[in-house]
Amino acid sequence: MDAKFIGRAKLTKQGQLTLPQEGRQDLKIGSKCEVYWYRLNDVLVLVKDLVNPKELAAFVFNKKKRKQ
Repeated sequence: MDAKFIGRAKLTKQGQLTLPQEGRQDLKIGSKCEVYWYRLNDVLVLVKDLVNPKELAAFVFNKKKRKQ
């Protein structure tokens, strides 16, 4: 997994954020798209599609699934 800095966003008094244009373009997020937020420890992750939180954590923290 390669990390890429996209930009920063400032939270408004109303609790709104603007996603940086480069990130929207990279992920093909249009004005009608929904995005999903997950909190993993102290990391806030934005994803384009709903995912299993355990699989997301494994992906973000680069953990291999253990065979049972």
